[in-house]
Amino acid sequence: MEQPLRSVLATRGLITFNVGDASYAAPVEVVAGLLDADRISALPGRNGPMAGVVAFRGGVVPVLDLAAALNVEESSATGAYVIVLERGTDRFALLVRGMPRLVLSRDAQHRELEAPDPDSEDDGPAVLAVYEIAGREVLGLDYWSLMDSIAPPAAFRLSGIGGR
Repeated sequence: MEQPLRSVLATRGLITFNVGDASYAAPVEVVAGLLDADRISALPGRNGPMAGVVAFRGGVVPVLDLAAALNVEESSATGAYVIVLERGTDRFALLVRGMPRLVLSRDAQHRELEAPDPDSEDDGPAVLAVYEIAGREVLGLDYWSLMDSIAPPAAFRLSGIGGR
């Protein structure tokens, strides 16, 4: 059954990009920056979807190759870019092929999500939102959970600070 569209989005706009044959988006409120992918520094012994790290605003940000993380064939688009996502003080980045583009909220329709099938064995990243932009379906993923599943946040303990 086709889900209804809503004209009001909870964002001012979306940064959209393609990975394989699918289109994805991130709300502009969580996008901290866009960099050329040639700024990525490879990590020694890197494997899987971790592309490396980039220097960004005085910090080092891990970069996730989204095509590798989603296990899809990379597009043949020219140019690769890094989209830095930010939540509070946490940051990580997505490596995508082809130039991301800005879509204003007035040009996107938000589709209500269907309830997930409890019997489904799909262990892919959670879809948080589905948009329709110029007649094309665009997915908003839970990028944070995807990153955490590949590179869990380091647990640390503050010890010896402020006396014993």
